[in-house]
Amino acid sequence: MARTRDPQAQRALLSEAVWATLADLGPGGLTLRAVAERAGCTTGLVMHTFGDKRALLLHARDRLHERTGARTDRLEREAASPEEALRAVALGTLAADPEGLANARVWVGFLAASLSDPDLAAKHALHSGSFRTRLTRLIRAAVTVTEAEATARAALLAATTEGVCVLAAGDPAAWSAELQHAAVNRALEAALTDA
Repeated sequence: MARTRDPQAQRALLSEAVWATLADLGPGGLTLRAVAERAGCTTGLVMHTFGDKRALLLHARDRLHERTGARTDRLEREAASPEEALRAVALGTLAADPEGLANARVWVGFLAASLSDPDLAAKHALHSGSFRTRLTRLIRAAVTVTEAEATARAALLAATTEGVCVLAAGDPAAWSAELQHAAVNRALEAALTDA
């Protein structure tokens, strides 16, 4: 009996394998072979789906944007106030649990790879910019400040959350959830101070 091929299920399996490989092994370990081994398929199938390592990285970054975007949309929607939404979104980006740590490791891996590739760098800048835009909007809704001041506060908050994630991705034992939250809460205090 012939096996029926399900391209969507196959792509979903490969997508998860790309994500997990980058989260576990970083960009140096993200190879067609490593993804194939994790997915339990041939390298030919991975190559047919993605083509090369660069395509794997782009796919992982798009998945990261989708995952974190859906999570932050939910956190913002469920918040009772703009201030609570800002806090939930900022704290929700941290590497304070296994999912957050995997997200941080994928983000750091993609950032490292983007340093030598203008297309990857442009994708990184686009998605990081959308996070700062969200923070700016939430700050403007929570406190009375000018657009320029909200933008500056959002930049500080984004730098703090992203910096904490990088440090936690590299040394999770030293950066406990409590320490990550304490650092970001300091930046949130500055962001939420009335002008």
